[in-house]
Amino acid sequence: MFRYIAYVWNEEDPRSRAQARSLLSRTPSGGHWQTLWQGDGIEVRCTGARSGSCEPYRLAGGAGVVLGKLFVRGADGSVPAPTALGERASRALLSSGGRRLVEEYWGRYVAFLHEPGSRSRWVLRDPSGGLPCYALRVGAVDVYFSWIEDVLPLCETSPTIDWPFLIAGLTRMREHCVRTGLREVTQVMAGECLEIRPDSVTRRFYWDPLAIAAEALEDARQASEAMSRCVRDVVQAWAGCYRGVLLSLSGGLDSSIILACLAHGAGPRPHCYHYYPLEADLDERRFARAAAAAAGLTLIERPRRWGFSLKPLLSIHATPEPTNYPYYLEHSRAEAELAAECGADAVFIGYGGDQLFYQEYGQWAPGDFLRRRGLRPGWARVLLDSARMDKISVWRVLGVALGDCMGRRRWTPAQDVARGRSLLSREAMSEAIRAADCLHPLLHGRRGTPSGKLYHAHQIVAPFDYYDPLGAPADPERVAPLLSQPLMELCLRIPTDVLTSGGWDRAIARRAFYGQLPPEIRNRRNKGGMEAQLRVTVERNRRLLRELLWQGQLVRAGLLDPKPLDRALSGRAQIETESGELLEYAGVEAWLRRWANGVSSRDRPVWQTLG
Repeated sequence: MFRYIAYVWNEEDPRSRAQARSLLSRTPSGGHWQTLWQGDGIEVRCTGARSGSCEPYRLAGGAGVVLGKLFVRGADGSVPAPTALGERASRALLSSGGRRLVEEYWGRYVAFLHEPGSRSRWVLRDPSGGLPCYALRVGAVDVYFSWIEDVLPLCETSPTIDWPFLIAGLTRMREHCVRTGLREVTQVMAGECLEIRPDSVTRRFYWDPLAIAAEALEDARQASEAMSRCVRDVVQAWAGCYRGVLLSLSGGLDSSIILACLAHGAGPRPHCYHYYPLEADLDERRFARAAAAAAGLTLIERPRRWGFSLKPLLSIHATPEPTNYPYYLEHSRAEAELAAECGADAVFIGYGGDQLFYQEYGQWAPGDFLRRRGLRPGWARVLLDSARMDKISVWRVLGVALGDCMGRRRWTPAQDVARGRSLLSREAMSEAIRAADCLHPLLHGRRGTPSGKLYHAHQIVAPFDYYDPLGAPADPERVAPLLSQPLMELCLRIPTDVLTSGGWDRAIARRAFYGQLPPEIRNRRNKGGMEAQLRVTVERNRRLLRELLWQGQLVRAGLLDPKPLDRALSGRAQIETESGELLEYAGVEAWLRRWANGVSSRDRPVWQTLG
């Protein structure tokens, strides 16, 4: 498992210099850890580097190091960057303060740069946020890291819970932001660069999704051709990083597109697997079989664990914020075992396709068209397409479009607060809406961005988890190849009315791969349901759920409403909403328990005193 720690201090300050020496002596070294780079007031160490997939890229002249995976952009596609960057490339990166990384490269990386003789150091995270970059202040030293368990021994005091951040996550009023679930831990955001000087830290974004979206690509044919090239490029680039790839083939559009790219690439032939359920509401075997047959591959079919155990929640790794634990409970160990059987060192998944290709909220497209082009020929077609996609009346779509253009009904994250949140207290939801302080800073100011594209940008900028909270060091890397900077930029540039043309969700992606997908997949409008799986999981873990939730911190803090929670825990949960809610909140409680020994009672306030 790849991990890194970097220390930044003021070499001119005796106190800072002494504290840095002390920390360096207490940090893991030797064995599997290696010192990658030492500069003036900075040192970077890592462990678990994997040649070709996650490794250090050293700049010439000892000017810095880039950690992760780096590709060079080119007119004919992407190629892996050399792990030793030449003098010319290194000089260009330094002269731009790292901005050239975002403009001429892409990948999954965190960069630490320092120009010899300069008092500035730069820390930069790639626009996809593929590798985490957390930050912790220890005395007069800034510590940057990817895995918090490596740096906990360095902390002078135990971390404390950031309750407003936690509430924002529970109510869907939290996005990718500087804060984490721990007050003492922050993060460098995706596409953000920190310039660190002895007396100041300046944060600036080198990658702005709304600025990219303003450069609209309105021609559907051109968009489709660009989509075909770009998706193939990023998927095949990632595939070339590994000896073997195991693809989670759900039978949906996104994973089938990835398979089409892998099957015709120069890399190793992928292994495809599909977990099928024991009840009909989730059975998608016929779609997965069709996709595998179209690619000329054999599909590995395994029965899905019906009602998985929640007990592993009690032994999760420490992380700076909670994550989607039910997904890992169901997939983590099973995928690792199957990958070992197939000799695969990476598991590819279709995560990100719904967000990138635009899978929901077609009702915003007519308003986007009006704001961008005015009342021109073609608007009526967009109106009808949107109503068809969302399965609502034309009059309702018309009302949304006019309200958006007149400024009365613009999209905001607050619109989704109550959706699927029947167990939260009203006070918690009101507090999250009132504060609204955990949103992406670049997406606060709309800058004339229409509602549909604003919603699209909000969906795209959330990074995919690099680490598995239930993982083991030898596990394969989990890769979401669609969440790559070139494809993110392309999808941002395509207006929502183009992305939903013909009344189809993900219309441009369907058109781009129309000839490579079997008809039952390219023409599919529905997705498999999870309701029965969630219901059975709740039933089989009811005792543990009650133990975690009923006497848990979320109830004591006033965030969960006791009456509907008691009804749900007593076996009367609404299948469509409350089963999923129970599992999500159980994961948050498990995360809180993981930090409980380091959190004093004064840091567990009720919602009225949160701040």
